[in-house]
Order: sequence, then structure tokens, then C-alpha cells
Amino acid sequence: MHYLIIGGGIAGTTATEELRKLNTNADITIISEEEHPVYSRVLLPHYVKEKIPRERVFLKKETWYAEKNIEWMTGVICDYLDVRNKFVRLSNGREVEYDKLLIATGGEVRTAPFDFAQGINERQISYFRTLADSDHLVTLLSERDASTQGYVIGGGFIACEYINIFAHFGIPTTVMLRSDRFWSRVFDEETGRLVNQRLLNGNVEIKKSQTTNYQLPTTPSILGIGIGIIPDFSWLRDTGIKTNIGILANEYLETNIPDVYTAGDISEFQDVVVNRQVNIGNWMNAQMQGRHVAKVMLGEREPFKLVSSYATNVLGLEIIFVGDTDRSAAEEIVVRGSVLDGGVTQLFLRNQKLVGATIVGRNSDRQPITAAIRDQVDKSDFLG
Repeated sequence: MHYLIIGGGIAGTTATEELRKLNTNADITIISEEEHPVYSRVLLPHYVKEKIPRERVFLKKETWYAEKNIEWMTGVICDYLDVRNKFVRLSNGREVEYDKLLIATGGEVRTAPFDFAQGINERQISYFRTLADSDHLVTLLSERDASTQGYVIGGGFIACEYINIFAHFGIPTTVMLRSDRFWSRVFDEETGRLVNQRLLNGNVEIKKSQTTNYQLPTTPSILGIGIGIIPDFSWLRDTGIKTNIGILANEYLETNIPDVYTAGDISEFQDVVVNRQVNIGNWMNAQMQGRHVAKVMLGEREPFKLVSSYATNVLGLEIIFVGDTDRSAAEEIVVRGSVLDGGVTQLFLRNQKLVGATIVGRNSDRQPITAAIRDQVDKSDFLG
């Protein structure tokens, strides 16, 4: 039995590790677009801020793959999949057959929504997804001087990382938002004001309601782009594999094509906890899905079940997302706290159940909310 893993990030590598642990004789191949062993994206900001050395971000050594008898192919991508004859073609021309296939390719950063030719030096533009992106940002920061300015486009997790990094190095920062607040599709106005107030208190300039034609100073010092990621479905076009926001999968992380599975940021799976098809892009979810899908590929029939959560902070203000925080899918949203209280929690409810929450400045809410979502507690019991 040959298990082929497409994607060398945390989801793909965790699945590979679990497969080997549970089956010492299986043939396993993992294909990675990057040249490096798997590393922690969570640790990249610490590396950029010089809190840890570069080598600390790696979760495996290069020797690990051979020690575990895993074929590790780097620096290549899949450009064609034949699900009938069960093989993939790689960018180097090689064809690799499989018995069972896991797609865990994650996503690619959305590029800057403006023309680089309009007075902007492309070298000064930073993305923050890969280790190579981090290396580039480290170089830009090493070249800073007293006149260096930081500019950030975006209102999500990566934008927060840039703000924290620029603050760490004492770089004056301007943030450009398409809306009037961070996470405008998720946060209510009160939560948005709370985050904005923390930024203003930290001397971060906020430019709201910016269009795609951003008005940027000529040749900004460092321009950080944090406007999300997008999946690459081009190589799946003629396979019959169903996609939406991500690759569609059932509660077992199986696609609609036999022997083809998906996990991590690219998966859009049936979440049995919140009873909805969801796409969740965070480290915890990717790692746990990788571990679970390996067991499914080996024959176990347990659905994936996890109350996913992710925490970050901006200038010390803790921001936590738990469960399903899609406003359009919620039947009711209950808000607790306020800017004056120093914290706001949004509770997302559907079918009389708590299904998700955003927690800003109220860390103690995290544990009881996570438990209530996991146990599918009735709305009246939880709110009462």
C-alpha cells in the first residue's frame, strides 16, 4: 500500500508521522513545495523579532524522513492528478502512483491589490506565510534606520503580526483597512472599536475604508501585506473532486473521490460539532486533522471532532476565535462586555446551541465557551 501525501506543512507531516507510527511497513511519500523540513509557522514571528534563532522554528530535522523510511520530495508541486489511474504528475515531470492520496496543500498568499509600478519598490513589500517570507522580512528589518516607516494592508491575523513586529523594533506604523475595523466580517462594531482603541493607544495610525487603490507614500520603508490566503485548485480541475472555499470533504475528511482525502487549511469538511460544512485555517485544526486523517486512511471510521480555536494578540490585547464564527451562518449573536469594560465576547448561536465565539480581552471566557460548544449545551442553559 502506497500512501502519497501532497503538502509538507503541519497537516501533511503530522499525517505522515501518524501513518508511519501505525504502519511500520507502508510505503509513504510526502511531496513538499518548500525545500525545508516542516517548521512551525507559529514560531516565525519569534524568529523575526530575534527572540529565537532560525533553527528553532524547525519541527523535524532533514534526517527524520530517511530515519522513518519516508520518501521526501522537495521543491516540487503537483500539476496534474489522474484519479482513475491513481497517479500525480509533478512539476519536474515525474509521475508518482498512489493507493491512497492525501491533499494537504494549504493555501497561497493573496498578493498586493495594487500595481507595483506606482512608485513602490517591490523589494520593500513583505508577505508573511513561509520561512522564506520571514527571511526576507528579517533582511528588511536589519536595514532599518531612524526614518523607517511601517505600513500594513489588512485587518486580520497577519496584520496583527506585522503591527507587533514593527512595535517591537520601534517602527512607526500605519494600517490600511478596507472596512472600519479588523475582522470586519466577524467582529461587531463594539469589538472593532476595542481593537482600534488598542492600536491608537499604541500610536498606530489607522486609515479606514480604503479601496483597492491604496494611497501609499512613495517608496514605503516596509509594506506588510496580510489579506488572506487562497487555495490552488488548478491541478484538480478535471478530476471531479468537489471544491468550494476549500476541497469538500465529509466528517471523515474523505473527498467525493474514493481513496482521496484532504486535511488542513485547504479542507472544507463537515464539522459534526457545529453541524455545518466549514473551512478552518489555523495551526491547531491542521495538526489535529493530519493526525486523524491518517487513522481514517488506515481504516478507522471515527469522524473528526474538534472545537477548533486560535489565539493571537495585538499590542498585548488577546484575541481568540473559537468554533464557527461565520456571521452569515449564525441565527443569533449575543454580545457581552464593552470597550469601557476592556473586553468584548461575541457568542454565535444556531439551532439553540452555542457554535462559536470571538473573545477579545476576556480570556477567562475561553474555557467555558469551548466546553459548551463541545458538549452542545442548550442556549438557555449556557446563557442562563
